[in-house]
Amino acid sequence: MKNQHAYAILSLCFGIISLSSCDKNSDSTTPATPKSPSVLYVSNAEVTAGAKNLQLLSPADSTVLTPSVELANGASDGNGVVFSPEKNLLFQVSRAQKSIRVYSNASSILAASLPVSVITDASLSSGRELAYDATNDILYVANNTDSTLRVYDKASTLNGNVTGKKLKLTGEPWGIHFDKDNNRLMVLIDKSAMRIEFFNTPSSLAAGTVTPTLKFFINGSQTNGVTARLHGITYSKKRDILLVTEIGNATGTNFATDGGIYIIEEVAKISNNSSVLATRTIFGSNTGLGNPVDIAFDDRDNKGLIYVAEKANKKIQVFKLSDNGNVAPTRSYISTLSPEAIHLNAQ
Repeated sequence: MKNQHAYAILSLCFGIISLSSCDKNSDSTTPATPKSPSVLYVSNAEVTAGAKNLQLLSPADSTVLTPSVELANGASDGNGVVFSPEKNLLFQVSRAQKSIRVYSNASSILAASLPVSVITDASLSSGRELAYDATNDILYVANNTDSTLRVYDKASTLNGNVTGKKLKLTGEPWGIHFDKDNNRLMVLIDKSAMRIEFFNTPSSLAAGTVTPTLKFFINGSQTNGVTARLHGITYSKKRDILLVTEIGNATGTNFATDGGIYIIEEVAKISNNSSVLATRTIFGSNTGLGNPVDIAFDDRDNKGLIYVAEKANKKIQVFKLSDNGNVAPTRSYISTLSPEAIHLNAQ
């Protein structure tokens, strides 16, 4: 009887194991939900009527870069552009019109898509880069000519004439980036400052002069004595890496060849008022960088791609995170337009 009882238990266990095994095999044949292709949103600084001032390059990590969608959306002198995957919204600045276009269902934008709203601020004298806090629905705009950040609360609901809150800085901002994981706003100070400022919990900042939580300087321009001007900025919390562009001379001698990229690792270790030496730099004649006005980064484990809006040479350039020195891009998109700002959605 004992042997029969033991045999019955073993048979039952074997059946359970076999059933479990069958279930696993069944699950393994279920196709995984495909991820959306990476999309690079490009805002072009054209002022001519009918210009395609908003482009989508998808998939952005393709070996051949080409626009999948182009919008002649009337955003004259297109500047900052930012996509929110949390709310599926896209914001784009028209510097000439002192306005911001807002697109809903932005992951499915078509050539004929119209903005759901247009925010107009008559005091927005020179809107540059954008950053968006989806949790608090706050849009930040760098306005360089009066050294302010403009803040628009409940941005997704705004339409028509508004006046944004003004945060006064001690220098002219250009590139800005919202680090949602650490709830902080990162701001580049343009011209000879070579300074980056972080503002923790920016949603709590009151109008008027603001003081950064952390500020530091990039040690030494790579542009051989010409004007040093920081422009584009992006950050990866996953890799704790800050990427910054310098355009050198905006016009004149060598303006189409003197730009580059600073790659700064271990950002969490940077102390206040310090001078930071970049971990790696990408500068030189082989890079094709003259006026790299904006930057984006695909920080996925199997990617590590750096995208640059190269305005002087009318290109989108792609580099590897491991690149260093006078290296050529891995690929380029040659445009007939002047890319001013970019934003990457890579999930």
